[in-house]
Amino acid sequence: MGKQINFFMLDQDLAEIDAKVKELGLTIIADRMPTEQIIVLDSLINDFYKMFLLRNEDLKEITFEYLEEHNCFWIHPMLNPVLECNKSLELKEKKLITLGRFFYDSQFRNHQKKFVTKNVELTNNVTKLFKWFHTKFKQKIDGYFIGNYTYEYALQNNYLLRTNNTILTLK
Repeated sequence: MGKQINFFMLDQDLAEIDAKVKELGLTIIADRMPTEQIIVLDSLINDFYKMFLLRNEDLKEITFEYLEEHNCFWIHPMLNPVLECNKSLELKEKKLITLGRFFYDSQFRNHQKKFVTKNVELTNNVTKLFKWFHTKFKQKIDGYFIGNYTYEYALQNNYLLRTNNTILTLK
């Protein structure tokens, strides 16, 4: 069974999450790569919208699917021992900030296509990250976490917040 955290966080708020991810010793990898060469990232603050967090020891277990229509290799989160991270995006021309999320399922399908439980160390680190997140970020809008910087920035610049199907205002 999966669990997730939905949020509005620009890079200034994401920096705090990045520090916690590093403290927990999680490795960050990119999604949608031009080859089957894994791209390890130094930070959550980068040009990739979607990334995955995992234990460094699990890098060797990562499998890819080729997406012909996008000419790239994709890491399917249900087929790999990872925590999925989608960042919020700032769409300046539309004055919108999109919803980001962390999604984690405690199981994945291994190379033999059987459901197996993810490593207990990864699950424990995800639990720590999620608990820390709930403690660190108290401010919410319509049930979604919003970082302090993101809130002030959106308010001062008349930005709207977009979930998958709703536009939220701060006023």
